[in-house]
Amino acid sequence: MNGTRRDDMLARIREALGDRQRTPEAVEELEQRLTRPPTGPRPRLDADRLGQFVAKAEANLIKVERIASLQMLVPAVRVLLPSTSDAPDISVAPELEHLGWPSTWHVNFGAGRKIEPLSVTMAVAGIVETGSIILRSSPASPTTLNFLPDVHVVVLRTSDIVDYPEDVWARARSESEDWPRTVNIISSPSRTADVGGIIVRPAHGPKSVHLMLCDG
Repeated sequence: MNGTRRDDMLARIREALGDRQRTPEAVEELEQRLTRPPTGPRPRLDADRLGQFVAKAEANLIKVERIASLQMLVPAVRVLLPSTSDAPDISVAPELEHLGWPSTWHVNFGAGRKIEPLSVTMAVAGIVETGSIILRSSPASPTTLNFLPDVHVVVLRTSDIVDYPEDVWARARSESEDWPRTVNIISSPSRTADVGGIIVRPAHGPKSVHLMLCDG
């Protein structure tokens, strides 16, 4: 759209709105919608919210495992590595670098390199209603780790599980730090049925997603 057409369109909108766009009431209404947006109907959740989240995630073909604390993450990842004589070569989000990864492994603490078979990242939230996992980009959690390796290991604290998608955005607005432009909502390994109506998994990205639910 060129500048002239855009200006004409905006002029017509202003003319249609008239003085309503300038009244204090209209401004207050807009502010309220930004800070306290309305919500639609929400489905009833089970009393066992954690159990429902796990059931939804597993129905989405996400493999779920419980670990007592972050200190149990390295042993859990070790089990997922292929049995070869070569030293593992993986990529791990920098925010998880402090967990004591074995010195005999080749561990890249940074963005994906397109060669690692496995990556490990930290989620910021999980959604009970959909069984989805929320990841946000930052220098401590590069987005490329979510999509380049064949196996994606995601760590999620059980305390970060919320009921509905709207709760994720409410949390984002309440936090003092700005959320990035890139927020990934992962509900399952990708799939497609574009060719002949036959479901193919994965269509792109990781072949499997392993969720490590951390209690501590």
